[in-house]
Amino acid sequence: MRARHVLLTVLLLASGCSAGAPFDKARWRDADLSGRTRAEMMPDFLRRHRLIGLTRQQVEAELGPPTTTEKWRGADMVYVLGNDGSMFAIDSEWLLIFLDPNGRVARYRQVAD
Repeated sequence: MRARHVLLTVLLLASGCSAGAPFDKARWRDADLSGRTRAEMMPDFLRRHRLIGLTRQQVEAELGPPTTTEKWRGADMVYVLGNDGSMFAIDSEWLLIFLDPNGRVARYRQVAD
């Protein structure tokens, strides 16, 4: 029984569960968007920066220009975070940012498609 628990723990660790990576502007902007660099940095970014209330210009100062896409209509700013992290990743993970009438972040969410 103990061997099963050890095996399960090893499998979970090998499946990509990680504590993430520290946010770095240069690595964010140069990230291979088919990889997971941005997705792995996102938790650290959100710990360091409170997105709610930031202006579009402040968000762009940290994350660069948004990703150009028609995929997420309704979102004011969209950033591709990379693949969804599954074993056979065919979908992407995204950061969707919604601004209030004053141009400040009202809400955001991370989604996979």
